[in-house]
Order: sequence, then structure tokens, then C-alpha cells
Amino acid sequence: MTATDTATTSEARAEATQALISAGRTLFTRLGYRQTAFAELAATAGLDEDRARELLPDKAAVFGALVERTVKVAGILRPSVTEGVDEDLPVRLARTYLSLWEPGEEDSPMVELYRVALSDQEASLILRDRVSRALNSQVDHELPGAGAELRTALFGAQLGGVAFVRHLMRVDSVAAADLETVVETIAPGLRQTLLGSDTTR
Repeated sequence: MTATDTATTSEARAEATQALISAGRTLFTRLGYRQTAFAELAATAGLDEDRARELLPDKAAVFGALVERTVKVAGILRPSVTEGVDEDLPVRLARTYLSLWEPGEEDSPMVELYRVALSDQEASLILRDRVSRALNSQVDHELPGAGAELRTALFGAQLGGVAFVRHLMRVDSVAAADLETVVETIAPGLRQTLLGSDTTR
């Protein structure tokens, strides 16, 4: 096989994988996680089931790949971390993460993901693990002091809670506030959680 053939095969595989992930977004959103069968995912992607399983072996893998494609937490948060661990880091991270939830003309993909996850325990665990793993891998090893992993996890839980209340429960005062007001209001608590009590403000 020539280099050109290898590249063509790689491109075809990537395109088929993206088609399968896109089918996941369509069907998980429309039918729910539990009601979506892998055979339906493959058919919607225009693939036979055996070929689809070579790319992503089961429904959980398709949803996990959809989470990673939608959130892209590691790549999105990395610039916030590489600017340095200082008192503004929690604000940078919060602004970046919460902006993923902000709607355009339609609901954001993040809202879609969480609605799917809330309907099924397996989907919820997949979403939690993929987001937490990416957040922890990019943030906690950069933090000073003990308990960095716990602090990062609790920081993520705070952000997730705010996003949930703002975009899924749509509590009036929180949903109506602009993003920057939300970020600045929760900033003191986020700094305390992520950086610890010994950090100079």
C-alpha cells in the first residue's frame, strides 16, 4: 500500500467515524440514549453494522466520542491553564467552560448532551467520566498545594451546577443574567475551591 493509499484509507475511516458520531447526536437527541440501538446508529451513518463496530464498538463508545467532539474540554481549557496558575485562572476556566453552554439560534450541543445524559444512568456516567478526565488531566497537576485532584473535581462540580441551573432548570434570575455577570459573581467561590485558602487574592 502506498502512502497515498494509506492517507486515503485514513481519511475514509475518519469520515465514516464522524458520520457515526453525527448519527449519534441526531438519534440520541431525538430518541434518547436507551432507546437508540447501535444498528440504527450504523444505518443513519450509512454504514453496515460490522463496519460501524470496527470504528466504534458499541453505543457507549459512540456517545463517548460525541461527548469528546462536542466538549473538546482538554483542547479548549489548555490555553487558560498555560497562561499560568494565578488568581484569574478560575475565572478564565469558568468563562471558557460556561461559554460552551451559551445558545446560538438553537440549544447548545452541551445542553443536548446533558439532556441525553439525564435520561439514562449509563450515558450520565460516560459524560461525567469524559468531562472529569479531561478537566483533571489539564488542570489538577498544575495546581499548588495538596488535594489538587479533589479541588479540581469540586471546581468542575460547581461549574456544572451553575450550567445546569442556568440552561436546564432555567432558574429565572440565573438564566436571565449575562455570562460575564454570572462568572464574576461566582468567581470568589471558584478561586477558594480551585486555588485553596493559602492563595493570595
